[in-house]
Amino acid sequence: MTLVITGVLNGDYELIRDLVRYICTSCLGLGWAVKINIIRVIIQILSLVIVNLGINIVWKTGFICPFLYCYGCPLAVSACPIGVLQNYVALGRLPLYPAGAFGIYGLAFGRFFCGWCCPFGAFQDLLGKLGRRKLFKPRPVKFVKYVILLGVLILAWLTADTFFCKLCPSGSLFAAIPFRILYPELSYGFFFNVHVLTLAVLVFLFLLVGRFWCSYLCPFSPVLGSFNSISLVKIHRDLNKCTECGICLKGCPMNIQNLEDIGLSSDCIRCGLCIDNCPEDALQIKIRH
Repeated sequence: MTLVITGVLNGDYELIRDLVRYICTSCLGLGWAVKINIIRVIIQILSLVIVNLGINIVWKTGFICPFLYCYGCPLAVSACPIGVLQNYVALGRLPLYPAGAFGIYGLAFGRFFCGWCCPFGAFQDLLGKLGRRKLFKPRPVKFVKYVILLGVLILAWLTADTFFCKLCPSGSLFAAIPFRILYPELSYGFFFNVHVLTLAVLVFLFLLVGRFWCSYLCPFSPVLGSFNSISLVKIHRDLNKCTECGICLKGCPMNIQNLEDIGLSSDCIRCGLCIDNCPEDALQIKIRH
């Protein structure tokens, strides 16, 4: 624990990474070849467990989740960030609470949560690997997600309702379908079928494309992505080690094209695959000084 604290204070994430690798080797038998991606998968699983600890009303905190996760999930402990934002807009109130939470999450980590914690992001990763052969690699168009976010807020204002929640595929997977399984005696209306259809279409796209939702449609991605260039946690590229071979960019789930955009582009989810791919060990996760 002392080593972890020392590493955080000094911004030395190589120390933390080596410690995690030691734990994986000694306790889990994963071998020294363990990479950041394995650690990321473990954290994604832990994240899914943590956000579903709401076994009773006491554990349902109402705190805003730092990634897209529906408060309608049977065991959810926190509130969906876009759901909360829509509620404020629908009620005509100034969204100071969500704005403060988004600012804290963004300034600290940027889109780190998208790559390491979001269960719906992990779901896309899984389907992307199952699909193997990709129809095409996503090339995010920055303004599209901002237009979608604006559209979500306009719909909330016009309908005085959290309209996006009736379509959200994350809500489909983690709320609508689990509720139908747990409570089959309840009646389910038109929007349940809309949820199922939305999820089915996107599952097909995930198999062909990978992180299609993160690249083009997620309304929360531009919120956190706007902080990537100034957040405390960053991906540092050592210019003295980097040979600009571009190997690190191969396999990027967000199809980042330029070395200069690693960790800084609003599309980068900071998953760390580029760090694993770099043959020169020129990329590291660090704390901005």
